[in-house]
Amino acid sequence: MCRTLGLLFLLWLISAPLYAACTVSMGNASYASQSSFTVNSTEQQTSANLVVSCDTVLNLLTAGDTVSMNVLSATATSGTRAAMKRTDNTTVTDVIPVRVCGTASCSNSTETPIGQTYTWSGSMLLGLLTSKTYTLPIYFRTVAGQSVSAGPYQASITLNVSYSVCALSALGLCIGTPQTGTVPVTVQLTMNVTTDCITISAPDVNFGSAPLISGFSSVSQSVAITCTKGSTYTVGIDNGANASGGSVRKMVNGSNSMSYDIYKGSTSSRWGPAGTERWASSAASLTSSDGTVNTYNYTAKILSGQSTPPAGTYTDTLIVDIAF
Repeated sequence: MCRTLGLLFLLWLISAPLYAACTVSMGNASYASQSSFTVNSTEQQTSANLVVSCDTVLNLLTAGDTVSMNVLSATATSGTRAAMKRTDNTTVTDVIPVRVCGTASCSNSTETPIGQTYTWSGSMLLGLLTSKTYTLPIYFRTVAGQSVSAGPYQASITLNVSYSVCALSALGLCIGTPQTGTVPVTVQLTMNVTTDCITISAPDVNFGSAPLISGFSSVSQSVAITCTKGSTYTVGIDNGANASGGSVRKMVNGSNSMSYDIYKGSTSSRWGPAGTERWASSAASLTSSDGTVNTYNYTAKILSGQSTPPAGTYTDTLIVDIAF
């Protein structure tokens, strides 16, 4: 009887398989091209698959089977989060923080800051198992509210992936030694932030009333333009709907007219539609602290040397344009 038991025990040891280490791979992810204002106002999400391939073939898991990721490091950070930075100009300090999450909802409970770990286990892990391979999507969601310049952004995030997977026999017992290991993988995130302008604030100009041409005072006002931080462009103002001689701006009332013009700041430099008459963004009168709003101060004047026209309301319509 003792010999029979000894033989059975020996057969069990021989039949218990030893499995090789699982292989771990990670894809990259892209946010494609996004306007700087889209990045500022809306969280952007992308994902990449973490693939863990093991010798295990049974679609069964023990309670202790797990795959986990530890966010080890990133090429740039914002607090405890990874961040994307410009790759074409390393002197630019703009960053886009990124949340690393184990689920598409990217809730606080599934966000994994640098130095923290997220674990898949139980039924969640079983649902991701297909013929020896676990495909685990990892989600990367940007943090809104960033004012950034245009250009290519990138982040490299290193994850330590740990696994402990045990094959099951028909009796529900773990066969052999569980497959365990820790493998570092790197995922690269990319985004191209594009230049955009979203608002032009150009209040109407009102010269008021006067009995004679000489009685009209000049008007000083501003045009404010909101564009991508650091973008380079020029601003032009056309010659209006009633220009004569190609460039003389006129307000009209029926067949009567009144000539006027617009000048940059308090200078005698005309603000016009082409060439040097356009206004470069680099020469704006004022730029907001976040670099997105440029203000252009101007002076509008009724031109002297013309006859006073008949009484009435004189109007013109001008178009402000932006050229990159």
